[in-house]
Amino acid sequence: MKGALVVGCGYTGTRLAARLLRMGFRVVGTTRSEERAGELEAAGIEPLIGELNDRETLRRIERLGLALVAYFVPPQDEGDPLPQVLAAAAAAPLEAFLYASSTSVYGDRGGDWVDETTMVKPETLEAEARHAAERIIVGAARSDQAPTRVCRITGIYGPGRTLRRALESGDYVLVKDHDTWVNRIHVDDLVSGLIAAWLRGGDGRVYNLVDDQPHRASEFANLAADLHVLPRPEWIGLSDAVERFGDARLGRKLSNKRVRSLLLKEDLGLDLKYPSYRVGLPAAVEEEKG
Repeated sequence: MKGALVVGCGYTGTRLAARLLRMGFRVVGTTRSEERAGELEAAGIEPLIGELNDRETLRRIERLGLALVAYFVPPQDEGDPLPQVLAAAAAAPLEAFLYASSTSVYGDRGGDWVDETTMVKPETLEAEARHAAERIIVGAARSDQAPTRVCRITGIYGPGRTLRRALESGDYVLVKDHDTWVNRIHVDDLVSGLIAAWLRGGDGRVYNLVDDQPHRASEFANLAADLHVLPRPEWIGLSDAVERFGDARLGRKLSNKRVRSLLLKEDLGLDLKYPSYRVGLPAAVEEEKG
């Protein structure tokens, strides 16, 4: 039985693990919490409890004999464990090490299109850290340390992530004169994209995992409100938004670009189940209700 390690069993990681279990994999998931370990076990995932840069944790990763690693942990300010986890995983005959990056590395493009051939333009410390991690991942492939892929992920939605709570609380607002272009992917298509990158991707390659329809922020939010039978979000002025949000959150909210993937279909041969939020969001809301 092949082994897979999911580093960071959050929203997407847990769903990827479930898909791998159905494919017959032995799946191990990392956690620092005994409580979370019990939840993973209940889902059929073997918990690996400990700090990622702890020597014993790394030795356990080396002994797992992994075919696949999916790494979802964002860069850490100090002592980032990515290089150590990568080295420990590479001790086995890996088929792929998937690094979950972000389309934030492209920066704000004023609504212009970007794709895998576009030069990155990280504009925040978080985006710079993401790009630094990408360089480690690509470098590992070029040096034959490990067969790696960089998966740049955009806004993820799906059951439990349909803006319902933010709309109910009034926390979600739109900024006047800044109805930005945004990009999303349904979590089920994201999982399929990650698996396609593992099975059919090239070592050291970068893949944008996005759906086919960038859209205005208001379009998604208004449809979510209508589907949940909630009031549509309020529009506030930029000065109010500056006071309401911190710099990082406001920067993400005002970032404006349209992302396409040149490789998702051509190289990875993936047909999206939900090519647009217009079909994916109603399905996600229905699954939430069920």
